[in-house]
Amino acid sequence: MRSDSPRKVDFTVTITPNQEPQVLLPGNHQLETWEKWLEVSRAVAYFFGSLLFLFGSIFFYPEYSAKWNGNAVVFASWGFVIGCIYFFAGANLDFIQSIRYNHGTQLRQVLRAFTALCNYMAASTFVLGALYFLPSWYPKSPELGCWAFINGCILFCIGAIVEILFICTTHGDPRVSGFRITNMFCWGAAATLSTLVSSVFFIIGSWFYLPEYINRADDGTHYMNTAITFYVLGSVCFVVNSCVLALATQVEEVELDPDVGKSTVELIQARGYAVETHNVTTADGYILTLHRLPMSYAETQSGESAAANKTTILLMHGLLDSSFSWVCNFRNQSFAFVLADAGYDVWLGNNRGNTYSDRHIKYTTEDDAFWDFSWEDMGRFDLPAMLNHALEVSGRDTLALVGHSEGTTQAFVAFSENQTLAQSVSYFAALVPVAWLGHTKAKALKFVAKIYLDKIFDVLGQVEFLSQNEVLQEIIGASACTLNPQLCETALALVSGDSENWNSSRVAVYLSEMPAGTSVKNMAHYAQSIRKDTFSAYNYDCSCLRPLGLKLCSKLICKNKAKYGSFDPPAFPVANVKYPRTGFFRGENDILATSVDIDQLRTAMPLSTVVYDETISDFSHMDFTWAVNANDKVYQSVLEQLEAYAGVGY
Repeated sequence: MRSDSPRKVDFTVTITPNQEPQVLLPGNHQLETWEKWLEVSRAVAYFFGSLLFLFGSIFFYPEYSAKWNGNAVVFASWGFVIGCIYFFAGANLDFIQSIRYNHGTQLRQVLRAFTALCNYMAASTFVLGALYFLPSWYPKSPELGCWAFINGCILFCIGAIVEILFICTTHGDPRVSGFRITNMFCWGAAATLSTLVSSVFFIIGSWFYLPEYINRADDGTHYMNTAITFYVLGSVCFVVNSCVLALATQVEEVELDPDVGKSTVELIQARGYAVETHNVTTADGYILTLHRLPMSYAETQSGESAAANKTTILLMHGLLDSSFSWVCNFRNQSFAFVLADAGYDVWLGNNRGNTYSDRHIKYTTEDDAFWDFSWEDMGRFDLPAMLNHALEVSGRDTLALVGHSEGTTQAFVAFSENQTLAQSVSYFAALVPVAWLGHTKAKALKFVAKIYLDKIFDVLGQVEFLSQNEVLQEIIGASACTLNPQLCETALALVSGDSENWNSSRVAVYLSEMPAGTSVKNMAHYAQSIRKDTFSAYNYDCSCLRPLGLKLCSKLICKNKAKYGSFDPPAFPVANVKYPRTGFFRGENDILATSVDIDQLRTAMPLSTVVYDETISDFSHMDFTWAVNANDKVYQSVLEQLEAYAGVGY
């Protein structure tokens, strides 16, 4: 049976891969010898200069400056002078490199030269300022050294800002494409930010070191200690900057995984499968993209037509994810490929707001109205539209459904409100089902929910959340996670749970396409579920005095009344979910979707609905799509369930 939910099919485009898919590697530019020496020499100059700043700053403290018969302050002053000379040398090398820089667009050449010029002028001003910190010079003009440092740091800040613009224009640059994981991206961003922070610290320190502060009779010592502390902090950041620059010279030979940056279609083609791209419009105007694998690998490579009467299956991704999650590993590891080779007609959905479903018939992503949605809208509109389109194109009356995380949330919304739609699903595999979240163990998510971060975003006018950004994805996927996948795994474990099942070398691939974006409202709806321990519609708030009754409550201060006719948003009636047959697949190490919350969901559903319930040992939340052993531990069990209920009606 099919739902009568309105939908509009825009177009279908069929794409077939080459018989021998080719992988295009990035450009093969290598640093010339002079460039390498300049990079190393510059890093060394900044490193020694920063160390001298640090030691000099420490010996400016009153408790140290009296050491060595008062000569410690002389050492500190000369430490500043020599450190500034090292910085001046580093700036000169930087300037020489910028003059020789002739790669990329004219804009990038100008930005590079301007950054070097700012650093050169800043270092020159630093040398002058440091001289006026010498005991023999300081009495002549005690404030001149401070103001020289302040102006020098302002120039460093300007240079850092321009360097950020330089980094942001890196994408597509012929010089950078060959070694894009060097200082031009991850390391460049880190070094630039540390320079910015260092400069701000030095500005604050120099301000409080002005004579009008340190010569006060009552609290001059306090201001001096404060100033020196900021000098120390700034020096530490300068040391970090130089170390990062040094690391940048050592990482040029790290090779990117060729799958980094590939789209869903490109990755499917690279694996040797035929792929179709379908667009469907929801009842409320969102244009969604579905990717279809109509043939197995053998059928595609042989040039044969797809076998007739294949069982249709729709796969729905999780939060901040996309269809990419089902094809992100290799043929025997990715569920979409496993299903296609098992003889299924595989459809991969994309919810509104992600990388592949960012269009609307009326709005653009620049309009706030586009982002006015949450997971309940995905259940009410997105899932029915995609499900019915797959049924219509395949010519079948039923299909199977697999949801991961958010893909299950929207399904429980859809089926609780539309049992006609539910009866068109022969079997629903709920991978780490998410409805109630009151007992989540993900501390990062609990913290974000507790501080009402969504309200802060609302005040700031931010409606879009972590949409795919080329620079951000390049920094995260192609840089940080290539160089240090363990760091990225640790960060992911904070929200999904510890895992030993990922291929560390593929983390960069995963994060080059994820996060795929959603709305702040969607995140707020999940935060609501964590705070309130409910599975209910979106809470638009109500400030009425409830003892007075709903009738006396104004809709102006009770948006829930205007929307729902009640103080609180209504709970989704999961007790109505008699259909479809559902299988629960939990993760033992999942800290997001805990067994307590999943049990609460199962208890709320009719007893006969859940026909299968398995806890996968040592599996976290993301393992169900990323784990290299997901086929053995999860997908084969799902296939058995699919086969058991294939063609079985209600």
